[in-house]
Amino acid sequence: MAYRYVAGRLLQSLILIGLVISTAFVLIHVAPGDPVTYLYGGQAVSAQVLDGIRHAWGLDRPLWAQYLSYMANVVRGDLGFSQINFQPVSAILSASLPRTLLLMLPSLLIAVLCGIFLGTTAARRAGSGTDFAIGALSLVSYATPPFWLSVIFIVVFANTLHWFPTQGMATLGASGGGLARILDVAWHMVLPLAVLAWWYSAAFTRLTRASILEESRKYYLMTARMKGLSEFKVFYRHALRNAMRSVITVLGLQLGTMFAGAVMTEIVFAWPGTGRIIFTAILAHDYPVVLGFFLIVGTGVVLANLAVDLVYAVIDPRIRYQ
Repeated sequence: MAYRYVAGRLLQSLILIGLVISTAFVLIHVAPGDPVTYLYGGQAVSAQVLDGIRHAWGLDRPLWAQYLSYMANVVRGDLGFSQINFQPVSAILSASLPRTLLLMLPSLLIAVLCGIFLGTTAARRAGSGTDFAIGALSLVSYATPPFWLSVIFIVVFANTLHWFPTQGMATLGASGGGLARILDVAWHMVLPLAVLAWWYSAAFTRLTRASILEESRKYYLMTARMKGLSEFKVFYRHALRNAMRSVITVLGLQLGTMFAGAVMTEIVFAWPGTGRIIFTAILAHDYPVVLGFFLIVGTGVVLANLAVDLVYAVIDPRIRYQ
């Protein structure tokens, strides 16, 4: 039954999330430095005072004791307290995460739609000049780092043409709300959104083209043509539909890398999302904030891949979960 499959995958997902948190916990804590040194190491503070702060924060306990304490708090829904910002981690992430999703989700949607359209166009004209042009453009786009592309967009479209702002989420000192506020935020979103969509659409373009060309060699398409189906139906109803399995798989995997790309893009554009917070937290060894970020990203990726597996049965009727 399908519900047994879902229950089994949920159990696997919980185990995987636990492994992600455990790995991140160990890597962060064994790295040189700690938040006490970051905050007070450059001040005229004695070693005894620093040790007292570490004791108050529980950083002098054995690693296994800190791990068990942290996991027990996570089970209760407590992500801890930021040692740098002196705020609950849940409050910090809940305030910044929606701003990151405001960039990620539209850019991912645009990337998928553009990638499917360009990949389909290239596959239908395989070997032509159009196919070569789309392939070259996607290859160059995918080889371009998002942070470098962000700088180029700022230089060209913000500093030179003055079409868009260089940074921030809203105009400083702007008053009012409603539609004016929405349009102002949308105006600031254009460049970072374009950077993310440009980079990820290249991957979906190449994947869609390769998947369609692979499907086009299979015998079931020949059978469909022999039954009298038009080339339009053979291509879009059969070849493209089955090729979407690979696209959907990568879509689930891209959610995690989208956060990584969004972090660098947010830093360049000074977008007030999780990017700057996580970057600062990593430098400052702010363990609770970094672990809370890993928890959210890991959970999102695992659940996204679970949803992808369930969507397979809708896209391809040959797949049935027992």
